Amino acid sequence: MANNKNYKGSLRLDWINKELSLYYEIDEKEGKGVRPVWVSKNDIRVAEPRILKFVKSYGDTTSENMLIKGDNLLVLRSLVEMFKGKPEKEKVKCIYIDPPFNTGNAFKHYDDNLEHSEWLTMMRDRLFLLRKLLRKDGILFLHLDDREVAYCRVLIDEIFGRQNYLNTVTIKANSPFGFKHTSNQLFKSANNLIIFAKDVAELKFKKTFIEKGYDPAYRWVFDNIKIAEEKWSWKRIDEVVSNDLSFKSPKEAKDSLGDNEFDAEIGLFAIKNPDRVFRTASVTGGARLKRIKTLGKSRKLKNKVIRHPNDDMDYIFIGGERVLFYKERLQEINGNLLPVEVITDIWDDISWEGISREGGIDFPKSKKPERLIQRIIELSTEKGDLVFDSFAGSGTTGAVAQKIDRRWIMVELGCHAEELIIPRMQRVFSGKDQSGISKEVSWKGGGGFKYYQLGESVINEQDMNWKLKAEEMAEAIFLHFQYRPMKAEWLEKENMYLGKHQFSHFHFALSFATREVKVITEDLYEKIIAGLEKEKFKHLTIFTNVAVAVSPESLDERILVKKIPAAILREYNLI
Repeated sequence: MANNKNYKGSLRLDWINKELSLYYEIDEKEGKGVRPVWVSKNDIRVAEPRILKFVKSYGDTTSENMLIKGDNLLVLRSLVEMFKGKPEKEKVKCIYIDPPFNTGNAFKHYDDNLEHSEWLTMMRDRLFLLRKLLRKDGILFLHLDDREVAYCRVLIDEIFGRQNYLNTVTIKANSPFGFKHTSNQLFKSANNLIIFAKDVAELKFKKTFIEKGYDPAYRWVFDNIKIAEEKWSWKRIDEVVSNDLSFKSPKEAKDSLGDNEFDAEIGLFAIKNPDRVFRTASVTGGARLKRIKTLGKSRKLKNKVIRHPNDDMDYIFIGGERVLFYKERLQEINGNLLPVEVITDIWDDISWEGISREGGIDFPKSKKPERLIQRIIELSTEKGDLVFDSFAGSGTTGAVAQKIDRRWIMVELGCHAEELIIPRMQRVFSGKDQSGISKEVSWKGGGGFKYYQLGESVINEQDMNWKLKAEEMAEAIFLHFQYRPMKAEWLEKENMYLGKHQFSHFHFALSFATREVKVITEDLYEKIIAGLEKEKFKHLTIFTNVAVAVSPESLDERILVKKIPAAILREYNLI
């Protein structure tokens, strides 16, 4: 009997303190979070967007690439606000993150020994913000091993929507050869890439090919294809190649050259003669193809090339099987015509040997091959698109993005932002870095980035943080309330700063925070109104910590005054 009961609810992952967030005190020297504390999701310590303080430009000073040092959760809060209202093409197309794997081991650069619930909370809060940074057709690649990959897949289902799941790629990362395998379990070789679209309906996934070497199934060669098809004859490719090399037979060629070198000669011949080298394959289909199959097997046509007289497809057949030319297997990769196959969800062709030398920096057990990041970026982006990595590590994502002409933003908490990433990127810009993918993409140098550090909170003990400069406080206030700073020198002379709303073209904000001045006078108020009339303003919010010497009923109806820090403290339920 059918059960017609309606069930409600959804499948979801649950864990201790899921409703909370984690705040980490930062060990600046070690460059990591320590002593995690469970806090409300709206706690100012984890929810506040902070300013990004410009430190220095490296390389091309006009470059918009960014390296940001700071807690990636707070950096993400800031970037989300900064990217609001931007055109889609300026937003992030590809996110690659390689977070701590939660292995239970303490690495040199990462404290990876998080409790399971802490790890899930850490990832949940960041994934939620990462999704906001992606443009509509954006893609997320999350790199993990088997310890957390199953849990994280369910976690991302909740955030991105299960319908936007694309695939989980298995990557061969380690080889048992050369390792002392002391575990009584199976040797762990695989890493995983969980791939999600922001909106699968908007996604235009690129068809990507990888080099696979010569396929021995293509074992035949047509002698002369310039004559009529019905007169074509063919030989085995190993016979043709051995004859070209002046050997009497393939066996003699193998005995003299060795199997590997002879096979390499065959592969080279196939690439040079792709319109003559072929294989055959059985066909299935409609009446036309069945007719060709029957004709091809007849004694008269068995050893002839035939084409159905009414066939509108550019196919030829031998013995009832379709001829597949080697040229159909070739694609151009980095300027070279090579045998390829369409990429699958098993990546075992990327070597991890020698990656310790890539970039000229030492980052044991954490660095990823440049060819892996190249594949991810090329699979999901076009030249000029923006790539983002919030667990930058040694800077591989930025190095590869630079070499293949993508824009990039990287975030890294630790001291290795200066010790590893900046020196690596300087070698990339100068062209001195010829490791990784440099030679295959003919990298000669160029590019640059701006280096930022995450600023302090705008609030300190229920008051404004007076360690910040006035313009820094203004920028932070604008971030909180979705305004962007505007240049207005006539206001800056008064220690006041102007912002324009991210979504409302004629809505402005003015920030005024000072310890010296106790009141905004009527004269200054009139000056503000007169100056903004030139901007055709429809609304102005004045954020100020001092009184306004104009009665509320006398204020222009387009003016709203908000007292700081109270307006900010209310955002976080602190008053």
